[in-house]
Amino acid sequence: MIAAAAADVGYKEGPNNKTKHGAWYGLDYNPWCDMAVSYWAQQSGNAGAVGKFAYCPSHVNWFRERGQWIGKNAAVRRGDIVFYSWDNGPLADHVGIVTADSGPGQNIATIEGNTSSGNSGSQGNGDGCYRRVRSRGSVLGFGRPAYSGSSTGGGSSPSRAQTTIGGLVYGYGATGDHVTRVGRALVARGFGKHYSEGPGPNWTDADTLNYRDYQVSLGYRGSDADGVPGPASLTALLGSTPGAQNAPFPGAAWFRDEPRSPLITAMGRRLVAEGCGRYSDGPGPQWTDSDRQSYAAWQRKRGFGGSDADGWPGKATWDALRVPAV
Repeated sequence: MIAAAAADVGYKEGPNNKTKHGAWYGLDYNPWCDMAVSYWAQQSGNAGAVGKFAYCPSHVNWFRERGQWIGKNAAVRRGDIVFYSWDNGPLADHVGIVTADSGPGQNIATIEGNTSSGNSGSQGNGDGCYRRVRSRGSVLGFGRPAYSGSSTGGGSSPSRAQTTIGGLVYGYGATGDHVTRVGRALVARGFGKHYSEGPGPNWTDADTLNYRDYQVSLGYRGSDADGVPGPASLTALLGSTPGAQNAPFPGAAWFRDEPRSPLITAMGRRLVAEGCGRYSDGPGPQWTDSDRQSYAAWQRKRGFGGSDADGWPGKATWDALRVPAV
């Protein structure tokens, strides 16, 4: 399905929202982001998994009713369907398809129809189909279609997708010593049959195919075994996540000054990932009572109680939370 979406990148609408997607759906001259997603699903043989919709809120409900809805800050996979709410309200305004895995709270790479190519112009009623990278701020949540086989990537050929883990790029076209390290680890585990030479610092189809074999050995199936590393499988292969650095504890007094910092956002995203988020909105960069309540939930999860679970971070619980450096 991603291949079908990628074929439309650069497509521009005619006057008054005139598009091939709207003509196909039977609602031409209307906002067409969800009709584009439905069109890509139909073109790739995934209509049954993705559905056919023109109205985003109905599409959200369709995923919810099937138990295929995940929250806005969850880890996401390529092929997930992302829904946005620009005013952070309960109804979806816009939709696209996720093109690369990303961890909890991380930015997402997408292809979207009826948007703009950059941050200027309408994001939900733009002039064409573009690749975008967005933060989670306006994300409502994600639908996770029950794809069969490797249909998110467009067949059994090696995936050409990339993903970023710990600040390092993996997947076809990635370069660096970290690519060599992955290849050597695959060979050491017995997953090197696709190399005619190497492994080396340039990620090729051979790396993707060997990594796919490794994913299958872990029990991954279908679109989850696409040969593109995810954080869990990469950490299992290497024993740690390359490039990942955790932020040092900034000191207890720093939090009592109610700081505003990207570190607070990073902390909040980790709390959400651990199931301890107590946010009605956010997390964001300003320390608030919601951060304190969320951190208290984390302290209780770590076995602290009473005054030791007061929501003010201490070094032991901070180190255990593994907040990434920002």
